[in-house]
Amino acid sequence: GTQLFYYAAKSLKATERKHFKSTSNKNVSVVGWMVMMADDPEHPDLFLLTDSEKGNSYKFQAGNRMNAMLWFKHLSAACQSNKQQVPTNLMTFE
Repeated sequence: GTQLFYYAAKSLKATERKHFKSTSNKNVSVVGWMVMMADDPEHPDLFLLTDSEKGNSYKFQAGNRMNAMLWFKHLSAACQSNKQQVPTNLMTFE
């Protein structure tokens, strides 16, 4: 979908899924946000997600370039989603 969920870490050294809480404590819609691959040759797995309306930018590291590209692809689609989807059961008169 278009929601990004945040799961807080149980400790500062959290690196694995089991080190994070099982329920999310924050979620935001990324519709209208911008995602781009970071231009960092030393870290090809970085991408940025920016909410230009609030001025927030988040840097993510995906582990490898292929995972970063998958995140980029799916987040790009979510960011460009239309806020108001027209229900499929409406009639049109064209």
